[in-house]
Amino acid sequence: MKLATLFSLILAVVMLTGQALQAGPRNDQDLIWDAVNQVGTVALKGKYKESPEHGLIDQTLEVEIQNAGSNRTLRVTVRGIKVGTMVTDATGRGMLRLDLFGVTPGADGRPPAGKRVETGDTLRVFDVHGGVDISADFQPRP
Repeated sequence: MKLATLFSLILAVVMLTGQALQAGPRNDQDLIWDAVNQVGTVALKGKYKESPEHGLIDQTLEVEIQNAGSNRTLRVTVRGIKVGTMVTDATGRGMLRLDLFGVTPGADGRPPAGKRVETGDTLRVFDVHGGVDISADFQPRP
């Protein structure tokens, strides 16, 4: 009988406050860095996001290039480390998206150093055979 009363009390509190109990701390304050550059008609946009959720962090890197020539295979690096490749379409547009979910944060509340983007890190997109080579430095979004 006591268990049913406790459950009823918890249910009443949840219904009155409109909030459910959470599995861990929640912080919906995303941290975002942007890297943007244009050289001639070639435009580069990069976005890195850290999304804290229930004590863990989800990381997302989005890279987009426009007017880079059709059907080109381009290498994408951050701090000189290859993170992926993209192939442009017939209009010269290419996209790359990388997600990493449930990363345990370090003492500073962010993913471990070396496995995250920092202010000033360079995003570079280039064709190893030449022609396209554009870069931009990540800056925090205000």
